[in-house]
Parts: sequence; C-alpha cells; structure tokens
Amino acid sequence: MSDARGLAGTGDARRLAGDDLAAALRDSRAHTWARVGDLSATQWQPPLQPGVNPIAWELAHLAWFAEFWVLRGPHERRADGHAAARHAPRFAGPDAHFDSARLAHAARWTTPMPSRDELARMLADQLEACVEALPRGNDADDDALYCHRLALFHEDMHAEAFCWLRSTLGYAAPAGLAMPRVPANAQVAIPGGERCIGASPAAGGFAFDNEQPARGVVLADFEIDHAPVSAGAFARFVEAGGYDDPHWWPGAAGAWRARSGVAHPQHWRRDARGAWQLRWFDRWLPLDPDAPAMHVSAFEAEAWCAWAGRRLPSAAEWEVAAPQLHWGHSVWEWVADPFAPYPGFAPGRYREYSEPWFGDHRELRGGAFATHARLHDARYRNFFQPQRTDIFAGFRSAARY
Repeated sequence: MSDARGLAGTGDARRLAGDDLAAALRDSRAHTWARVGDLSATQWQPPLQPGVNPIAWELAHLAWFAEFWVLRGPHERRADGHAAARHAPRFAGPDAHFDSARLAHAARWTTPMPSRDELARMLADQLEACVEALPRGNDADDDALYCHRLALFHEDMHAEAFCWLRSTLGYAAPAGLAMPRVPANAQVAIPGGERCIGASPAAGGFAFDNEQPARGVVLADFEIDHAPVSAGAFARFVEAGGYDDPHWWPGAAGAWRARSGVAHPQHWRRDARGAWQLRWFDRWLPLDPDAPAMHVSAFEAEAWCAWAGRRLPSAAEWEVAAPQLHWGHSVWEWVADPFAPYPGFAPGRYREYSEPWFGDHRELRGGAFATHARLHDARYRNFFQPQRTDIFAGFRSAARY
C-alpha cells in the first residue's frame, strides 16, 4: 500500500461522524455477513476448539456489544468489576450470555443461542436502532461519538476473526480474499532521536485506550525491512535446519518448540516430490516465495531473525518508520515488545479491551489482508499470545544502523 494514503485514510476513519459513520456501520455489518453468510448449517456449528468462537455466539455478541455501549448507557462498574448498563437489553440479551468478559470460552459452545433467522432479525434491529441514535450536529463531538466508533471498529475486528475461523477450520476463503504478496525487500534507514508515538487527545478523533497517552521515545539509528519477510526467505531458514538448532530457540521459545514439535510453519507441508506447499483456507497450493511468511508465532519470527543476524523491531521503531514502509495489506507483524500499558495509561470505558491482557500477550502492528482498511493505523496495537499461529501474522526484521 501507499502508506501516506493509508495513514490519511485511517485518520479519516477515526473521525467518522453523521451519515458517513452510519454508512460505515452498515458497511461493517455487510462485511460481517459476507464472512459467514455462505456457510452451510454444518459449517455453522463446528466442534469446540481453542481460538475459535461459535458463529452464532460471535454474531449475537456483536449485536449485544453495540447495543450495550451505544443504547444502554450510562454505564457503571458493579462490585465484581463488570460493566453494568442502566437500561435493559431490547435486542441482544441477557448480558451473562453475550458479554465476552462474563461467559467463558467453553461455555459459549453449550449456552443456548438464537437461530440463524433470529440472529438476522436481532442484528438488523440493533443496527437500525444504533444508526438512529447517532448524535448529530452540535451534539456530535468525539466524546458523544465514542461508543458508535468503538462498536464500528469492534465489529471490523470480529469480521477478521471470522476469516481466521474459516482458515483454521479449512473452510473456503471468503469471496474477494486473495493470497497476499510482498514486494522485493530492501532496507530503510531511520535516523535516531526523540520521537512521539501513540495518540494525543489534542489530535481529536477516536483512539483506543492502549494508544494513550502519547509518549516520547528516544531511538538510536536503525534500519528496518521495507516489507514483511517473505515465505521464500523463511523457507531458507527451514531448509537450513533452523527448527532443529536450539541456538535459535532460547528460553520460552525453546520450551514452545519442544512442546509443539513443529518443524516448519503450521500451514506448510511437503508434496510427493518434496516441494513445499502452503494451505490457503481449504486448498493446498505450491508455496509462493513472494507470499509473506504467515501463520508464524512470535517465537518463529524471533528464531528467523536470530538466524539471519537481525531482530524484531520494537513497537516504537515500527510506528516511527511506518510512513516509509509497505504495510497494511499483507500480515500482522510481531514486534519485540510485550503488550504493556504506556506510562500514565488509564482504561477506557470498555475496560476489558486492553487491561486484562497486559503482561502475557505480545504486540503486533500493521494489518493483514483480511483486516478492514478502517483499522489500518500506525498507532494501532494488536495483541496475541506469542505462541499463536492461527492468526494472519508474520514479521519484518530490523538491525542497528
């Protein structure tokens, strides 16, 4: 992508209001249905497995989330720490069934859920009520629009989650998704000095709580890959026996390597002639060396970097370099940092978005081919546990310049 255009576009997305925000909410809902609407009744009800939610629950959760935050305020905190709303649910309830902070993952597979037709009506009614409740005119400031924008981006995230659900379960790729490719790599030299990262309230628009407050960082000179590491480059590490050399797998990485027993990326295999294949949703394809290395854990990314004499960039380096990099239509990118609060962090209204995940999650930056462009923002901090390989994650490397 052209990063200047990408960053400008995401800035606009975070300032959506009025008819534009209404159109975005409708677009997000259409995007969601496009990810699951073609699935059969059997595919709609896969067996329980980690990293995947039941489709009916996830759809009901989307309706609940938007209704809870947009229509049922003001909100307060109960003694048990959960958010409580003044008004009862009109479309999606009870809260105990559809609040992800209250219903454990395993229970989502056994709790009774609405039928497909009931979900369609629930989601349609909730959407229209939320659009009707949009603040207009002088009432439409950033604070008043916060929950509508939060619901929009939350749904965009879940639409991507439906894509990795389909990939994990071996379902066909959703219409319109194609295997991403990365350009020939090169190094971008970034001068050091004092920089500012994160989101400042003075800039206006929407910001996630973990992006705040903006903070100053001091960086040394560094170089960073222009594009994510390709599958071809990663294959050279595999062919060189990189998975079998403990030198590249210290500490927690070595423990994960021993526990998982992996000898190559999760979605790779050899064909009858010994050539590498890549699983793209429900199909096995010849490995395209110009595809990004994808479905790799943070540990695999770090092992490749160590083998190549490189390292993962820090999150601050990634954000500062972003305007000069190719990103946003390929893979999410692991960085070196644990997911942690910025100094002075204060949880947002949706307290469960960031705060519970600090400490044992790893940060990712950028955006994947399945990520809606509205979420592309150099400040955006994604986060998953470092051993996850089901998400559309890869990496780029860096070094001291």
